[in-house]
Amino acid sequence: MAYPPPPHADRDAASIAALMRAHPFAHLFTSVGDQPLATRLPFAIDADGAQIVRLRAHMNANNPQAATLEGARALVAFSGPDHYVSPNWRVDKGRGATWDYAAAHAWGRITVRPERAFFRDLVNDLAAAVEPRYRDVSDRPDWSYDDAPAPYVDRLFPKLVSFEIAVERVQGIAKFHQDFPAEDRASVADHLDRTGSPDAARVAADIRRRMPPSSGET
Repeated sequence: MAYPPPPHADRDAASIAALMRAHPFAHLFTSVGDQPLATRLPFAIDADGAQIVRLRAHMNANNPQAATLEGARALVAFSGPDHYVSPNWRVDKGRGATWDYAAAHAWGRITVRPERAFFRDLVNDLAAAVEPRYRDVSDRPDWSYDDAPAPYVDRLFPKLVSFEIAVERVQGIAKFHQDFPAEDRASVADHLDRTGSPDAARVAADIRRRMPPSSGET
């Protein structure tokens, strides 16, 4: 049996890249023997066109996972919008509760990058990906690496491990009631909007975006 099920498989490389960039705070999974390790980190995302080719991040050197990174196989899991869906929100209430969501998974191998220049570029790219989103809450220009005092960076740099992941495979999942009748999908979206939750509103928008045009539309 295929997984994710065909209705929920997102095979659009641009869509997967957009989800990663919109939600760059992701889980890094590695393992040592039978011991799984995980850390949540912000990732810089590098692409060739729409195809993701590299992920970059850094972590605290005291994190036990840090000592295991070089050469390790990795899975990075990015989480998009999500929300619970009650059976009561559908026209047909004969099927169970579920959770609608979007996610992207990337697999690859890690290379530790101890160069100061790599760290500088990484910090700048991490900041550039999110600072513009919050310009209306600050009276200062977007923050960058050069705004950090040099003595602070000198103290911080040895306490971090920077690394990159050469991406070998990506998987997109977009589970938004695509395998339900149109009337159920519309009803779920309406109920999500009624919750007043911003997350629910994003899921409702994704459900509607994936619905086929009604017969009256051209």
